[in-house]
Amino acid sequence: MKIIRGGRVVDPGTGTDAVLDLLIEGERVTALAARIAPPAGATVIDASGLVVLPGFVDMHTHSDFTLQHDPGALARLHQGVTTDVTGNCGFSPFPLPRTSRGFGSFFSSRLDPGFPDLDAYAAHLESLGTAVNVAPLVGLGAVREHVAGSDPRPPSDEAVAAMRRLVADGLDQGAFGVSSGLVYTPGRFAAADELRRVIAPLRGSGRFYATHLRDERDGLVASVAEAISTAERAGVDLQISHHKALGKANWGRTEQTLAMVDEANARGGIEVAVDYYPYTSGSTGVSSLLPPGSLDGGWPLLRARAGEGAERLRLLRHLDGAAQFRPDEIIIGRSRTRPEASGRALPDYAAALSRAPVEALLELILAEGESLTMIVPAASRDDLDRVSAHPAAMHGSDGWLMTAGQARHEHPRNLASTTEVLVPALLGRTPLDRAVRHLATAPARRLRLDGRGTLRPGAFADITVADPGRAAAYHSGRGTEAGAASERAYPDLMSWVFVNGEPAIENSRPTGRRPGKVLRAA
Repeated sequence: MKIIRGGRVVDPGTGTDAVLDLLIEGERVTALAARIAPPAGATVIDASGLVVLPGFVDMHTHSDFTLQHDPGALARLHQGVTTDVTGNCGFSPFPLPRTSRGFGSFFSSRLDPGFPDLDAYAAHLESLGTAVNVAPLVGLGAVREHVAGSDPRPPSDEAVAAMRRLVADGLDQGAFGVSSGLVYTPGRFAAADELRRVIAPLRGSGRFYATHLRDERDGLVASVAEAISTAERAGVDLQISHHKALGKANWGRTEQTLAMVDEANARGGIEVAVDYYPYTSGSTGVSSLLPPGSLDGGWPLLRARAGEGAERLRLLRHLDGAAQFRPDEIIIGRSRTRPEASGRALPDYAAALSRAPVEALLELILAEGESLTMIVPAASRDDLDRVSAHPAAMHGSDGWLMTAGQARHEHPRNLASTTEVLVPALLGRTPLDRAVRHLATAPARRLRLDGRGTLRPGAFADITVADPGRAAAYHSGRGTEAGAASERAYPDLMSWVFVNGEPAIENSRPTGRRPGKVLRAA
């Protein structure tokens, strides 16, 4: 038994905001009161001056590709995250054939072969033990990869039926929903009608459909309309992932898209929500800059064709003017084959080589394949503020697990996204109850995680204890969003983090315990 004594307990789900004691017995919270007498043998933790919050539920992560190699999950624990929602943007490590290679490789350089289903993947994680809970989605990109590979053609009725069976199997095994990534191969080949047919098993299940929209730039409004129509026709709830408007010409369009969300919710039938990360820059795989169809024959064929001649010229022209980001906007992520490029602005790296930026970019893409990431300009601050203030909004980092050293040249959301939401609230600049609602209450509700995202008696003891006294120092010392040489470090904000009643962070230090579970939808 443990008592967290005298902390400010904030739980928007129950309307609690008071200095209280909290009693943990086993993996549950069993009491909240102004004063709890310590039972015999109980450990008493002094939380005076600290803020006691429900453990954070990160609504949008890709940790499923990195937990196998980093089950201690320090990048999550140091942010107060106790549950990761995985399988987003159409990517999940299941259901994949054992022959699958490279699917989702920009999340991890040490990918294992895929798993046939959720049960197999969950058994693997449980054999390792994880420090955080995992709430898995089924990636529709993995489903399509399993059935049709990278074939861009519309699937046959038999193939659609096979994909639908894989979705149904994932739901039967406890997946919390499904996701699509409509800018990535092979998800981008899926038309709206195919998606509607494949996600049909979700109807009536209480699970949801999450989507990385087909276009977050000029086609943003049409893509939101497509997503809402697909979900309404299928009769399933919708989660719009990392909602934003890319490109200055499109800034401000979230006013229209959020009105569309409101209209859909007012119609009833389905519930539409959005998630966001608190940065105006974004990150994605550099290979997403390639023109449609480039990878239809796989990377070996692309490399063979792109060495010279008309195909190389076509690729260079596309990267120079038609890709979703311009070469002069790109900061290179961590490069294994060209480490000297890591973290550098593409124009600076190209100048050092006496090459045109577009030439250097193509060479990096061909050398790294799917694994190279980039940091790019994304949203305006006004759009971010508008999305994060919306009643249907919740936080999702879009991050995955990496050490502080590995993260040096990657987007800071991997180490600090939840902290960037929490710190302004601890400093009194934004409402604390809204921050906690976005970080814990709303995601847990969306997932129907009874007993998580809350501190009521009977709830699972997933608890984050933050030190407001460190918030100012964190805010003044943090790195920039996308600086080429900015250092990344674990946030020093969490005094204690409990997962299922066990301390995973104790007196600001990791304990090495792995009390997490692979959660299953009821």
